[in-house]
Amino acid sequence: MEGEALLSRNFVLCSLICFFCTVVFFMFYTGMSLYAVDEFGVSDAEAGLLASLFVVGDLISRVYFGNKLHVYGIKRITECGMAAGTAVCMLYFVASGPLGLAAVRVLHGLTYGAVMSSVFTIAAEGLPPSRRGEGMGYFMLGLSVASALGPFVCMYLQRDGLYGEIFLIGLAASAAAAVCGTMIGDAGEERAARTGRVAWKTLFERSSLRISFIVFLFFFSYSGVLAFMSPYGRETGLSEYATYFFVFLSLGTMFCRLFLGRIYDLWGENAALVPFFLLYVAGMLMIGTTDSGWVLLLAGVLIGLQIAMIGTVCQAIIVKRAPKARYGVAISTYNIFFDLAYFVGPVVNGVLIGMTSHRDNYIAMAFVGLLSLISYLAMHGIKAHRRPEGEVG
Repeated sequence: MEGEALLSRNFVLCSLICFFCTVVFFMFYTGMSLYAVDEFGVSDAEAGLLASLFVVGDLISRVYFGNKLHVYGIKRITECGMAAGTAVCMLYFVASGPLGLAAVRVLHGLTYGAVMSSVFTIAAEGLPPSRRGEGMGYFMLGLSVASALGPFVCMYLQRDGLYGEIFLIGLAASAAAAVCGTMIGDAGEERAARTGRVAWKTLFERSSLRISFIVFLFFFSYSGVLAFMSPYGRETGLSEYATYFFVFLSLGTMFCRLFLGRIYDLWGENAALVPFFLLYVAGMLMIGTTDSGWVLLLAGVLIGLQIAMIGTVCQAIIVKRAPKARYGVAISTYNIFFDLAYFVGPVVNGVLIGMTSHRDNYIAMAFVGLLSLISYLAMHGIKAHRRPEGEVG
């Protein structure tokens, strides 16, 4: 109903936790590759691996806790996860060598995956069913702001080598999230009794695999932007503009979510995705070829539009195609492929950068973005055009 409230105490607290955790994620993910090169002298491929190892822990945690949230209790997972995450943030100050940093990255990812699984569940389940879509839209707007603020703060401080300050801000944000976690009220959950093993069929929904593969290709391409924008700015002499790149990217995502979301509702998935895929490819080519800072920032806006559009539309397609009883598994399938892209992508991007250059790598990733569009058309888009009102097999 129109009068049902969205901004409950738990919803606001979960939004704040998610915001703070996302700021930390993007700060550390964006800055880790250059930090590893500057502090430990590792190769670009090794730097990419150290950035992406966080996702290994995140993925393991999401797979495990996604099936056991109501076994251990959502509120308890949130509180313990945030306390552990804050403790792990302290380890960045004392991590010695690439192996020590790798261990910290995996541990940090484990805490992040547990917390994000729990707060998303609390926020979604606490919303009135009639306004759940609207409420989660507001929830995701906070993520858009965090995805700009985190990289901006990191890259601004990174220009002067202020890595200690980056870790300190991350620690403070994590501690703020932990305080919010202790204030969450009763989540209204019923503790589950079953503790069975996680089976493969509980992790993957077959109807979601095609779209999830397309998402994997796309974010595999984009992960190189996220992990290597800072060293790209240093290599090309565009560091000043690269610092603000993610601010402009976030403006693109927020504009899309606020004003362009109805394209899918009015004209379907092809109208919503195909033009923005092409804008993304154009944006990546602009990064790989431009010497102008303003063109770089425009590329950020174009890329941000598609990041917002593909996340919204592909999850809607996945839910539309999945059996109702498997909605949760379908979204989990999407998230697993999304996380895998953020793990594999920086490593492969790092290898390519070591063999060529940052510019050449982004041109190559533009073609990977084009491949994701071709895969979309072959696996879903052409059939969707032929049967716009029906289920696409």
